[in-house]
Amino acid sequence: MSTKSQEGREHQRGPDKGEAYGVAAVTQALAGIDFPASKKEILQQAKGHEEIHWTKDKTIDLKSLLDQTGQDRFESMPELVEVISQSSREEQPS
Repeated sequence: MSTKSQEGREHQRGPDKGEAYGVAAVTQALAGIDFPASKKEILQQAKGHEEIHWTKDKTIDLKSLLDQTGQDRFESMPELVEVISQSSREEQPS
């Protein structure tokens, strides 16, 4: 969706076409993975997509976040996304 500024120029809301943020970026990077999956399997699937655009201004490193969790196995994509979300929130300065 785009909006027009007061000068009449269009401004794009959200990510550029073909780019995703947050949960969508995680699921895109891990498309096709079967759960349950180990941390190693997740990182192999994400090869080349380890840097996730969490927000427009924040990129997270999937390996670092998974290492922080201390968890080695994930039963489902929703569980993985929740763990990544929690780790990402804890990483933010207060």
